[in-house]
Amino acid sequence: MQSRTTNSIRNSLIAFLAQILSILFSFITRTVFIKTLGASYLGVNGLFSNILSMLSFAELGIGTAIIYAMYKPLADGDEKKISALMNLYAKAYKCIGISTAVIGVCLVPFLDILIKDKPDIPNLTLIYLLFLGNSSISYFFSYKRSIIIASQRGYLNTLNQITFSIIQNICQILILIYFKQYLLYLIVQIICTICSNISISLKVNKIFPYLRKYSGEKLDKVSQRKIGKNILAMMSSKIGSIVVSGTDNLLISAFVGLHWVGLFSNYVLIETTIKSIIMQVTNAITASIGNLTATESDEKSYDIFKNLFFINFVITTFCAIFLIVLFNPLISLWIGEKYLLNEGIISLIVLNFFIIQMRQPSLVFINTYGLFWEIKWKSLLEAGINLILSLVFLTVFDLGISGVLLGTISSNLLTNVWWEPYVIFKYGFKKKPKKYYSLYVKYVIIALFPMGSTLYLANTVVYSGLIGILVKSLICLIVPSVILFLVFYRSREFKYFMIILKKVIYSTKRIKR
Repeated sequence: MQSRTTNSIRNSLIAFLAQILSILFSFITRTVFIKTLGASYLGVNGLFSNILSMLSFAELGIGTAIIYAMYKPLADGDEKKISALMNLYAKAYKCIGISTAVIGVCLVPFLDILIKDKPDIPNLTLIYLLFLGNSSISYFFSYKRSIIIASQRGYLNTLNQITFSIIQNICQILILIYFKQYLLYLIVQIICTICSNISISLKVNKIFPYLRKYSGEKLDKVSQRKIGKNILAMMSSKIGSIVVSGTDNLLISAFVGLHWVGLFSNYVLIETTIKSIIMQVTNAITASIGNLTATESDEKSYDIFKNLFFINFVITTFCAIFLIVLFNPLISLWIGEKYLLNEGIISLIVLNFFIIQMRQPSLVFINTYGLFWEIKWKSLLEAGINLILSLVFLTVFDLGISGVLLGTISSNLLTNVWWEPYVIFKYGFKKKPKKYYSLYVKYVIIALFPMGSTLYLANTVVYSGLIGILVKSLICLIVPSVILFLVFYRSREFKYFMIILKKVIYSTKRIKR
C-alpha cells in the first residue's frame, strides 16, 4: 500500500508533465486558429464556451458530493457501497446530459441578445449546437473518472485526458491549415470527447471489476439522505460559482463587444493555463487529503492544511509575478501588438488570479471534509454581489472589461476570502479562524515585496522580443526566490516544503529511469 505522500507526488508529477504537453499543443492550436480564422471566430469560441460552462449548473454538485462519499468506503474496501454510489452517479449523469441538451436548445432564440455587434460568421446557430453537443456528450461515461480520482489513481485520468487532447489538437491544427473549417474543428472535438470517455470507462471496468458484479446494488436510505442533503447544499454553491465565473464573457460581449471577448480570451487562456497547472497538482493531492480526513485526527489535518497553505502561497506569488511582468510581452511575441490590453486591465486580471488561487487550500478541505451544507449560501451571495457590481461598473461608470473584473474581485473579497476558511476552521478543524486571517494578511503583505521589486527591475530591461522575455523571466525567478527564502527559511512550513521538494526530485529521477 503506497503512502498518501507517494500517491500525491506521483499524481502531481504526471499531472504537471501532462499539463505542459497540453499547454504546448493548446497554444499551437490557438495560434493557428487566430492566423486562419481571426478574432471574430475567437470571440465566438470564447462566448459559446462561456455559455456552455454556465449550463454545467445542471450537475448541481452531484459529482463533488458523491466523490466525497467515496473516500471512506474506498479506505475501508467496501465494494458494495462503492458500486452503489457509482450506480447512483451513472443515473444522475445520464439525466444531466439530457437536461443540459434540452436547456441548451431552449437558449437558441436568445443568442442574438447575447452578442453585441454580431459578426458576419455563417452557421452561428449550428456552431452553438455543436458546442452544446460536446458539452452534453461529456456527461456520458465521464462519471467513471470519479472513482479513479477518489482512489488516488488520478494519474490514469490525466494520461487519458492528455492523450486525447493531443490527438484532438493535432487533428484541429491540420483542419485549420488545410480546410480553414470551423465546423470540422468542432466535430473533431466531439469525436475526441466520445473516445476519451469510452476509453476511461473501459479502464475503470478493468481496474474495478466488482462494479459489474454489483451493477444492481442500491444505496441505503441513510446514505441517500446524506448525499441528497449535500447535493442540495451544493446546488446553491454550484449555481453561484457558475454565475461568477461564467458571466464575464457574456457581460463583455453584451456591453463592450464580441471583438473584446476575443482579446480578453487570449489573456484568459494564459491565466487559465497557469491555473490548470496548479489545479492539476491540487486535484492530484485532493484524494490523498480525503483519505487523510477520513482516517486521521482533525489536528493532523490542520497541520497538513498549514503546510499546503504555505506551498500554495509560494506558488501563487511566483505565478502572479510572472503574469504581471510577462503578460503583454508574451501576447506581443505570440500574436502581435494589436491583441494587447492596457496595463490597468492586466493588473486587475493578476489581482483576481491571486485572490482566487489563495482560496484553493480552503476549497480542497471543504470538499474533503464534505462541508457542503455549512457553506450553502456563500456562493449565492457572491453571485449576487458580483452581478450587481459588474453591471454598476459597466453601465454607470462605463469601465468596460475593468468593470467586469472589479465586480469579480469585489465579490471575492466580500465573501470567499473570509467565509470559506471560517467554515473550515469551525466545522473541520474545530478551531477559531483568527490565526488564519492574520496569516493570510501576513502572506499578502509579504507578496507585495517580491512583486514590486521584480516589476521595477523588469521594467528597466531594454531588450524586447524573445531576449527580453528570457531576461525578465530570469528576474521573475531569482528576485522572489531570494526574498521568500530570506523571509521563510527558518519556518516549519518552509522546511516541510523542502522535504516535499526533495521527494519530488527523487520521484522525477525514478520516472526518468
